[in-house]
Amino acid sequence: MEHKSPAEIRHLSEAQQRSRSWYIAGFIIGLLLFIPSFIISLHHSLTGFEARIFYDINNWPNAFKTPALWITEGLGAGYPIAACVLIPILFKRFRLAWRFFFTVGGAGIVMEIVKLIVKEPRPVVLLHGQLHERAIETGLNSYPSGHMVVATAMAMILWMILPKTWKWLSLVWIALVGISRIYLGVHTPLDVIGGVAIGMMAVSFVQLLPFSIAKWLRLDNQKPVLAEGWEGLDISKPSKTKVSDSQ
Repeated sequence: MEHKSPAEIRHLSEAQQRSRSWYIAGFIIGLLLFIPSFIISLHHSLTGFEARIFYDINNWPNAFKTPALWITEGLGAGYPIAACVLIPILFKRFRLAWRFFFTVGGAGIVMEIVKLIVKEPRPVVLLHGQLHERAIETGLNSYPSGHMVVATAMAMILWMILPKTWKWLSLVWIALVGISRIYLGVHTPLDVIGGVAIGMMAVSFVQLLPFSIAKWLRLDNQKPVLAEGWEGLDISKPSKTKVSDSQ
């Protein structure tokens, strides 16, 4: 095990505290996005400023249909979930695979509960067919967007492991899925906001779990997310050095 000096351990502890502050902020922002979007969606309407944003995107040329379908399925459905779980497993990064599975799965459960409560019709119903419906998705399950929940949760976990110069990819991931869902005519802007909010809160919640619970669930941050195997490197205390028999 790599030996870390007390100064290095203090530095890591300070970094974890800063990270914790960011996730507290992330959870609060997610909650502030979720509550009003949830309340408004209960009214089952698509009017005013929200309708204007919807039409501004939905009226884009049909030439974007195929790329939008690729994006919505390739970045916000079952395929990316499988990839985010299986690829780390192939490289024996079991903690990362488990974090993806646990977080996205938990966010999905919350999303389904909210859908059952809100029971919002799809935009094609809310707008009486006056839109470009480029994908067929029916039922009283528009709010929140499940694709956005999945995409946001996966993108935020990816943010944790990407180098600083590549973190923008996570934001692009979320934005592309959100725009594609509106362009295809299957979700409203509030559906997208609600999905982002739930995904953001799910990742932040996992990061803010009490250490005893997080450690039991193998989600603790005392070991690197990218550590090989299950255990990884314990940075909570320095390793013991061996004493030479010649002393």
